[in-house]
Parts: sequence; structure tokens; C-alpha cells
Amino acid sequence: MIDYMDEDVAYLLGMLVARGELAQGEGIFRMIIHFPKGDLIAQGENTQFDTDKEIQLGIAKVRERLLELLGGDIRTVEAGESSWDLIVKITRNTIAWRNIAALLQQKTSFPHFEVPDVLFAAETPAEYKREFIRGYADVAGNIRPANRDQAGRHRVRLDTLNHPTNWKVPVQLCLLLQEHLNIPVPHLTWGHPNMGRKWREHQLNVYAEEFAPAGFCFDYKQAALEELADKNNKRTDSGVKGCPGARRSGPRKPKDPEEANAERLDPALVGKHFDAYWQICRALGCPRRPAPGEQLEMIPEDEQ
Repeated sequence: MIDYMDEDVAYLLGMLVARGELAQGEGIFRMIIHFPKGDLIAQGENTQFDTDKEIQLGIAKVRERLLELLGGDIRTVEAGESSWDLIVKITRNTIAWRNIAALLQQKTSFPHFEVPDVLFAAETPAEYKREFIRGYADVAGNIRPANRDQAGRHRVRLDTLNHPTNWKVPVQLCLLLQEHLNIPVPHLTWGHPNMGRKWREHQLNVYAEEFAPAGFCFDYKQAALEELADKNNKRTDSGVKGCPGARRSGPRKPKDPEEANAERLDPALVGKHFDAYWQICRALGCPRRPAPGEQLEMIPEDEQ
């Protein structure tokens, strides 16, 4: 499958896995990417943006990139108050379309997509992996002072909407960042009833300066990232680095009847109780384990 990849394909795949759809019928092939307005807001402490203008410029930049890759008719639609949609219409079953469908295992929408296996291959260039993360972050990542941790260190958040079929995606993103791009992920915030967040979105939290080697392709998001990363770098304290696969757990979480909700949970989680975020990661297949003698930091309770 690596023969089907390049940087543009990887970027497109990142956007699709974040919030994309594929549809076909009667000789028409459509690709839709939903840009949620909440994740299109970027802020620095001092930098301000004309958000509507910057969003338009960013999506126009994506449109030109996809025209080179896919051709076809590409238009942008404001889908009510919730999102901007980029809609690609192709009138032939092109090799580009077939390659994208194959890389996504013939699935058709982001609640079912996973990070393509080829991105975990050792021979896949690191730049492809970075472009995938950039595509995901441009659509479903946000950078703003409100994301800072308890100590005031700024973070990027990558959101995964909570569907019963995509619980593995946050773990896959975390592994791609930590093991393939050397970008530490301090912890995952799960939308799981044991974590006190019911069925809200899942969030990967990455310190701004650590995320900088990947970054955003949307210029204004990148500008906010650079400002807040610089502020983190000027601090004398240091944040918790990447998750080693297990940590000391805090007090036991209360039982919740929703632990058995097979309609909302991945089968690997149904009927199980969890006291810490990393236990959910492990149940979903995270292979990371602390090295012998490694300090297992405690993550503050409100960040689990």
C-alpha cells in the first residue's frame, strides 16, 4: 500500500479519518470533509485573528491541494452553525479514488475509519506520517489558551468524536505520534462514563512545543501554535512527557451502569470498569509498557 501514498494522500487521509465521508452512486463519487467550527478557532495569548477570513483562506489552500491530487469539482459549503464542508465530486472511478478507498479498507465514513496500517510501517517515510497528523489536526485539532494544563502549560487538543466503532482511533493516533514521530502524548482524555465525561469526544492532549514538529497547515493555527510553544519553552518548569503505558492511579472511580453499554462502547470495553485513562488504552490494544524502573507519574484527577 505504500505505493499508493505520498504527502498529499497522507494529508487527505488525515482529514478523512478526522471528519470525512466517501459516497458513490450512479457514476458520481463524492468525498466530504466536515470542518467543525469549534475546532477551527485558534487563539494565542497575544495574537488575534479574523477567524472567518482565516478559515476561508485555510480551506481554499486545502481545495487547491486536493485539485492537484483528485481533480473533479470541489466546492465549500457552510453547513449551518456547526461546520464548513468541503465537497469533492468526481465523475469517474479514478485511480486516486480507488487508492483512497483501499487505504481506508472500503469503509465510508469517519465513525468507521481507522488510521491506515501503512502509516505504522517502518518503511513509510516520516513525512507521510507527519502529513497525516497535520491533516487530522487541521480538521479536528485546536490550539488556544483554554487548553492549558493545571500548571498553565499550553496544549494542542486532537478530538475524536465518540462513536462505538472508532474507539481505537485515539490509541492509533497516540502510537503514531509517540512511536513514529517522537512526539510525546502526556495522556488521553476519554469520553467514558468511568472518567466522568459520559459520551463526550475523546481528546489527545499534547504540549504545544512538543507538537511543533508536526504543526498545522492552516496558517493561523500554526501562528497560534508557534506563539504558545514559545511561551512554554520560556518556562522553567517542565510538563509531564509522554505516557509510558501505565501510571500510578488515583482513587478508585465509582461504578457506572453505562460500563455495560454495548451500543456505545467498543466490544473490548463492555462490562469492564476502569480507574485510569491508560487502562482503557491498554484494553484497546496499546502495546506501550513502562521500562523497568521508570517513574510512573500521577496525572491530576481532573485530567484523567
